[in-house]
Amino acid sequence: MASRLSALRGSAMAAGEQLGERASRLMEEAQASNLLTFSLIAVSGFALGMLTGLLIAPSSGYETRHRISDRASEAMESARKMARKRAGEMAEEAEKIA
Repeated sequence: MASRLSALRGSAMAAGEQLGERASRLMEEAQASNLLTFSLIAVSGFALGMLTGLLIAPSSGYETRHRISDRASEAMESARKMARKRAGEMAEEAEKIA
């Protein structure tokens, strides 16, 4: 009886380790995919917005550079916030799986 219980515990521990490893792999894959998609969308949106702004409302070189710098900083901060949010969501999903 004891050997059977020990074997059952061993099987359960092995299954738990396999599930944990699988959840980690899935989480890494999902984060990489989401981050790449988000990055492409963010860069495309930023570039399109920048071009539109320059074409519609031209101003002096100094003002334009200053505005570009401010908007680039805002876009980077927005991208960081969204990346942190997505990473948190993926971590929650991975915990549900594990």
